[in-house]
Amino acid sequence: MGELMAVLTALTWSFGMFPFTEAAKRLGTNALNLFRLVLAVILLSIGTILFTEVSFSDLYTSPTSQHWLWLGISGIIGLALGDYCGFSAFVLIGTRLSSVFNTLSPAAALLFGFFINHEQINLIGLTGMTITIGGIIWLSLGKSEKQRSSHLGPGVYVKGIAFAVLSAICQGVGVALSQRGLNIQVEGSNINAIHASLIRMIAATAGVVCIAVLSGRLMQFVLPVFKNKNKGIGYAVAGTVFGPVIGMTFSMQAVSLTSASVAQTIFSLLPVFVLVLAHFFYNERITFKSFLGAVIAIVGVIILIWRDTIFNSFFS
Repeated sequence: MGELMAVLTALTWSFGMFPFTEAAKRLGTNALNLFRLVLAVILLSIGTILFTEVSFSDLYTSPTSQHWLWLGISGIIGLALGDYCGFSAFVLIGTRLSSVFNTLSPAAALLFGFFINHEQINLIGLTGMTITIGGIIWLSLGKSEKQRSSHLGPGVYVKGIAFAVLSAICQGVGVALSQRGLNIQVEGSNINAIHASLIRMIAATAGVVCIAVLSGRLMQFVLPVFKNKNKGIGYAVAGTVFGPVIGMTFSMQAVSLTSASVAQTIFSLLPVFVLVLAHFFYNERITFKSFLGAVIAIVGVIILIWRDTIFNSFFS
């Protein structure tokens, strides 16, 4: 059942990427980022109260200042900044290619986890990182991939790749910071993963609102939503429900029913699902090179996640 929930997580997240791509094109990246954060806060608040049996006031008072600090910074970097870069990449280079760069997130999480949480990375883990990055570079620099984005104009393809890489790095840093926040043990003030996700969403929402106000562009963030620009609200709602809500629920179930390493390995199937779904949604042709590049990247992630088991099998 745990492995099934992990597969449903990857599948649900991949479904969510497509409406988010349409919403970003119709509403704009800034408006989408703020709208889906606010909606996710509302839905996660309801879910936390229903499934963890806490009161409304406990949502904000039970976490300690340390929980708010580490999980809050995680939300700002991983969700506000990371997802902004991710949505920008969706618009510039498409959902399929952007999703492949998500395989950089585990490597970024492990790297920053070494500095933040003192996690250790052995030689096998470094090998997995190298394979993953190599597969992504090979895929992104391929002639066929450049031709797909050639109509966007010079420099747009490179800009999209840069946004995708930044998104993966921010998400990895966000995971490392989240782990630091979740590991804080204070008597009478323990929080679960769903409650932690809510704190991250609240902090990310506050960060986006502050940026909008300080930059004097609040109306640019809000008006497209109120006007339902190009009928993008429906896509934004669908992406939010599939991604931060249903996808997160499945992922929490998966981790509770099977080991985290197994669940994470299955989560990394996201680019493969997106590759197939893009063929049906956008009629994008699946080339042998693009498929092989995605497989190589995922193999690197699998080696990275199972690094300790592989190391002990060969060197112990």
